[in-house]
Amino acid sequence: MVTALLLLAAAPRLLSADYCADQIALALADRAQIAALSVDAEKDFSYLRRRAEGLPQARAEAEEIVARGVDVVLRFWGGDAARHGRFADVVSLDYASDFDGVKANIKNAAAAIGQRARGESLIEEIDDRLRALGEKGPSGTAALYVTPGGVTAGKGTMIDAIFKAAGVRNIAADEGLAYWPPLSAEALLENPPGFIVTGFFSAESERINHWSASRHPALKKALRATPRIDLDADVLACPGWFSLDAAEEIRRAVDEGAPNRD
Repeated sequence: MVTALLLLAAAPRLLSADYCADQIALALADRAQIAALSVDAEKDFSYLRRRAEGLPQARAEAEEIVARGVDVVLRFWGGDAARHGRFADVVSLDYASDFDGVKANIKNAAAAIGQRARGESLIEEIDDRLRALGEKGPSGTAALYVTPGGVTAGKGTMIDAIFKAAGVRNIAADEGLAYWPPLSAEALLENPPGFIVTGFFSAESERINHWSASRHPALKKALRATPRIDLDADVLACPGWFSLDAAEEIRRAVDEGAPNRD
């Protein structure tokens, strides 16, 4: 019992500076290690929001780091890395564009908070799920990603990595587009895709920002007539192991034949 208490006391206390870092903290750390999560930890776009219930939340500020006795700050973009580095170890994670990047983030975070075994287990899970998807082979389907903000996803994005894992061709990437190019309503009407993947249309945070072109009657009709799958925001908002939830959902919808939406 004494040994267990000493080990727990030695575990670094951490503060998560943004909601993407929250997911890694919640997946890897003991609850007693978590000094605070971000203020967005329980929002609808937070994948592990249920696990966040009951844990402290704070803004990533130097005063909070000192007052809560924080040893490690996990961050993607949150907080001030230079300033916070005066009071705690700061682990800045990359906004990954593929699953190798996701695994690297998990490995780095796990080492920093003394949870290497959990990190290795999560990385093994990613590899197993990628292998299972790969064994299905190419689906023969090409799809277009659509967001309320009026953009799609090309090469160099996690969406493209998700499509590849699902065995689905990314129309935007096939056309040589990279990152987050704007969608053209006219182009969609002239050359409609055979399959659409939407993201963030159901998110509370996006309901006041629906893509204005999607209100065009002709385009709304085209979207209704096209087989599609609507992904929840929590599997898309951050690059993580849960990005595989999106890949698996897409592949399942393609294999089963996603229905048109009224």
